[in-house]
Formats: sequence, C-alpha cells, structure tokens
Amino acid sequence: MEKKEEFFDEKILEFRRMARKEKYDSLDTGMYVNNELVTFSEVKLFNNAFAITLPDFLVDMPLSIAKIKYPSEQRPQIIKTSMDTTVNFAFNLFNMVTNDGQITDATKQFKNVIARVNPAYVFYHFKIEEEPKKVGWFDFKSYCVDENVYNLVYLTVIRSKLLHGMFSCLYKDALEWQDVLQQIMKSIREEEIG
Repeated sequence: MEKKEEFFDEKILEFRRMARKEKYDSLDTGMYVNNELVTFSEVKLFNNAFAITLPDFLVDMPLSIAKIKYPSEQRPQIIKTSMDTTVNFAFNLFNMVTNDGQITDATKQFKNVIARVNPAYVFYHFKIEEEPKKVGWFDFKSYCVDENVYNLVYLTVIRSKLLHGMFSCLYKDALEWQDVLQQIMKSIREEEIG
C-alpha cells in the first residue's frame, strides 16, 4: 500500500511542476529552471546598441574571476554570471561590417573553429532563426576538470556589427535552459541611434 501512495505522491508533484511550467512560460511571466522561478529584465549593452532580456540573478563577472574562467586575453567583452558562476552569458560586439546575409557563414565558421580546436566537444544543433531577427546558433558539450558544460553560441547583426553571444551552464542543467534560451535569443532588439 505504501508504494502506491508514493507513486501517487510523485504523480501529484509532477502534475504541479507541469502546471507551474505552463503558467510561467515566458520571459514576461518568469520561467522555472531547476524548480526555481527565474525572473527576467531587459538589459541594454554596448552603449545601448541593443537590448536583450536576461535573468535578474545575473551580475557582472569580476575581472579576477573572468581571468580564471576565460584565461585568454581575448575573453568576452561583457560577462554576466550567476553568484556561483555556473550560469554565464557573455557578449562580444566585433568592429567588423556585417549584414544579415553573412550570419549563416559566420555561424558555420565559428562552429568549425571551435570543433577544430576542440575535437572532443560534442555538437548538437546548428540553426538559423529568421524571426524576429536573424540569429545563427549552435550548441555543444564541452569538458572541464570536474564537470561537463553545456554551451550555446549565437551570432546576429547589431548596427552593422557582428554580435557574438555565448551561454554556458552545467551540462546536467542543459534541458532546463532550452526554452529559456530560445526566448532570450528572440528578445534581442537593436536600439535606435538617439
């Protein structure tokens, strides 16, 4: 009898989790990630060149930590991180003239460079989203000393320059972030020059 009760308790909990995910299913309402409600706000980056909606829990990564996590001097220009540094959003805005027609090739080139330098990485998706803004992206699993890491890289054009965005989290949390990441990429909006 006890096993039946446990089974029903688990089913009730699962039903409640599903109901929460249905109610909180957008960046506007907040979204559940690992059973925690994550809220979001629009952030303007690179002197208001563009806006993107990001989790409210992110902070600017201190340079001392960035030098350890990204040891190359070519580390991202902007790095936003969770307090435990397991969730990261990073951005570069390259000073090269680019247009939407070059996004597919640029995304392929970025993927090929990463694959060539790190042949052990496992790549999953490669997509070009056309709406609401053209964004090329791919995702992959990388390896660290004590954890596997899920990574998503995306490229788009902002003010005729190439925006290179990156996301990373613990690999075990990757599925929790999938819907959130798709909505975040769709939230990218070029700001008017004022």
